[in-house]
Amino acid sequence: MTRGIVAALVVGALTAGTAHAGPRWELGEDSWMTASFLGQIHGSYVNEGTDPYDVYLRRGRIILAGQIMEGVKFFAETDNDNAGRRGTSVSTDIQDAFIDIQIMNSEHWVEVGLILLPFSFENRSSAASLLGIDYNAETVKFVNTFVWRDYGAELHGSFFDKRVSYCVGAFDGYDTADSSKNPDADVRLTGHVAVNLLGEAETGWFYGQNRQDADAYVSIGAGYDWQDRATLISTVVPEGSDPVTVEADSEAWVVDMQAGFDVGCSDVTINAAWYNWDNSAFNGDTGFVEAGVQVGKTMVTGKYSVQDPDGSEHTEDYTAGLHYFMKKHNARGGIEYRWGDSSDMVLVGMQVLL
Repeated sequence: MTRGIVAALVVGALTAGTAHAGPRWELGEDSWMTASFLGQIHGSYVNEGTDPYDVYLRRGRIILAGQIMEGVKFFAETDNDNAGRRGTSVSTDIQDAFIDIQIMNSEHWVEVGLILLPFSFENRSSAASLLGIDYNAETVKFVNTFVWRDYGAELHGSFFDKRVSYCVGAFDGYDTADSSKNPDADVRLTGHVAVNLLGEAETGWFYGQNRQDADAYVSIGAGYDWQDRATLISTVVPEGSDPVTVEADSEAWVVDMQAGFDVGCSDVTINAAWYNWDNSAFNGDTGFVEAGVQVGKTMVTGKYSVQDPDGSEHTEDYTAGLHYFMKKHNARGGIEYRWGDSSDMVLVGMQVLL
């Protein structure tokens, strides 16, 4: 079955050269809806273990977006992430579901629902317009989220002709069936501010890591995530003693940047972030810098990432990639090679956005 899915998506990607993201239906005065599909097939080889090869559906999303009335928009999507991946179970999830309401016809909106946490450029980025084949997920160490999302409300918008953008919200702290979230945790507060030294700051629901033919931009950002008594940790106790559970706070901050500009006949993109984490899952620093140089439809990428947990082993990895855009992000493919302190890995990816 997995091979059939792979074949269908590869054929779809190769024939999607004229595809655009979804049809649009006019539902009434100032009311409309669009539907889209995002498919990403990944194949990997990890130079370790007895069964190093794997092919799977990294993402299979049905996406609905639209406008109920002037100043009231909505977004919802499903996902079948990692379907067919070794060691994972297949499920269809509602991954995003929110309403966005404009405040008095201004540049400021209130978004309510299941939302990507407004913490960093990286975790707020669209999976459909990544610079590399996948996210720099090894550097993001959230607790109490559903694939970096949480239930809550946020205020977002821009100032000074879109030179400054912000998003800040209050959230519950996502509680899954097997999570260690503390039911008595305080409200989670998360926010990010971006200042554009060049070009306009992004103000949409999702950011673009690779903007494809956009005007030159340089955006510097900072984010903060905090939740008191976020998780419960069981401590080691002497044999025969009652188990002891303690509450652990969660706090994180990030300084990040995104930039893109023309250099002669090529387009250059640079993304970077430095994080500090203090939670039940990770204590320490992580970071990355990733760059891409595109000439025509071909792009080469390079990335350096680091994980530096307090009192544990420091990890540094390097990734080089080659990518080809048949129709920008509507149809693209690529191959990457990672080496360093983690296991060497080859990752191949194909994307189709309809």
